Amino acid sequence: MKHFFKSHVIVISIFAFLFGCFLYPNHANAKSYQIQDNYYGNSCSVVISKNKVYYSITETGKIFCYDIKTKKTKTIAKSKGNGFYNLRKKGNYLYAVYDKYTGSDGSNNSIVRVSIKTGKKTVLAKGNNFVLTGKKIYYTKTKRVKSGDYEYDKPLGTYSMTFSGKKQKREKAVKLNANRDEQSVIQTSKGSLFTKGYTKRNFYLSQSLNYTAPNGTTTVIYDIASDPNAPSYASLNYYTLQGSYIVYKKSVKDNKTGTKNQLVLVKKNGTDARVIYSRTAVSGW
Repeated sequence: MKHFFKSHVIVISIFAFLFGCFLYPNHANAKSYQIQDNYYGNSCSVVISKNKVYYSITETGKIFCYDIKTKKTKTIAKSKGNGFYNLRKKGNYLYAVYDKYTGSDGSNNSIVRVSIKTGKKTVLAKGNNFVLTGKKIYYTKTKRVKSGDYEYDKPLGTYSMTFSGKKQKREKAVKLNANRDEQSVIQTSKGSLFTKGYTKRNFYLSQSLNYTAPNGTTTVIYDIASDPNAPSYASLNYYTLQGSYIVYKKSVKDNKTGTKNQLVLVKKNGTDARVIYSRTAVSGW
């Protein structure tokens, strides 16, 4: 009798699992992708490819290219609105989320492709939170919805499309993970990047940026406490690890404007640090 009861419990459990997989395929064999796979922050975005550093400063509406060898910077693309973020590169194109909204109380996002040669921007789909993988782009599709006097982007789920924006379809078994904060470790094949800091009034304030090589050796890339030009309220809110380089955003005191934010390029061993972008912090970037 016990054997009979036990067998039936097993059969029922298997049936319940299979039934659950049928109803909720996302939970059964869901593929999960990290949106911010090698960076943290949204006020700017960086892609390093060979000797070029492509970066966007969101509020400027521009994408720049810094040449590591010549140390020269040029503008790749510019557009109106709140600018580009989540930069990615494939071939001769940069992919990004573009926010064409001109105010500070909302957003109107699309996935775009930008030609590195001409700067031409092509809208591929209405949406955000995307990843490039294989021969597809996975992204969160959105729809512009109006409610009274307010308009917003309504999420419709995870979709896929080709790199040219074709064959858009729903992907129920794909999950896009956008969860990352200043305490998250960025892990790549080249090592890991992480911050150290403290918590004050339930807010974590990162105070140093650290790199650990695959062999376990750790290097302090930047320490706010050791920088006499850092404001007392400074914190690290953008950093990325790509190949042999690290890029991070820091704040420095400025006699004329009060504070400037700077984008710093440095080798992962902590040497050859150089400022590739600097702008008054009043703007908030």
